[in-house]
Amino acid sequence: MKVIVCGAGQVGTTIARHLASEGISVTVIDIDPQLIRRVDESYDVRGVVGHASYPATLRKADARDADIIIAVTGSDEVNMVACQMAYSLFGVKRRIARLRHAGYLAQDSSGLYSAEHLPVDVIISPEIEIADGIAWRLRTPGAFDMVPMADGLVELLGIHVESANSPVVGERICDIADQPDFEGMSVVA
Repeated sequence: MKVIVCGAGQVGTTIARHLASEGISVTVIDIDPQLIRRVDESYDVRGVVGHASYPATLRKADARDADIIIAVTGSDEVNMVACQMAYSLFGVKRRIARLRHAGYLAQDSSGLYSAEHLPVDVIISPEIEIADGIAWRLRTPGAFDMVPMADGLVELLGIHVESANSPVVGERICDIADQPDFEGMSVVA
């Protein structure tokens, strides 16, 4: 698998490092030669200096052979255009973009940013992720992890049970679901 990461800041570098550690071929694009040099020397990735939204830069990064482009530069516009170029000119199959500005995330009446008009498969919004994380923590105060399933209809929660005073300590798993505190939940091991 070949992945292009646009942006050699903290997010892009972290993504590139993790992907490279999994044996994935990674190319990182950034306009800052120092950041590219640091990424190139520190990790098993290829660095390309240039604007991620320019066709010539994507060509230099071998976008035609890429399976995924992940655009996480500091500019929403560069991220969207990089995905557009990767899709339209190079046929990159999967496109992920970080978009921060609420104007790009809001559904408008023209549908300009709907899936059929924006060639981005996954939009990552740090602000929305943080807000969702806070809301989740408030809804499930004792859980250390949550995995949404079935389009959000089911949530798998991870809960530490440490106190000897807990109503579930010493209980059989099949009996826990019958307790009033767990009404409406399914408990599985």
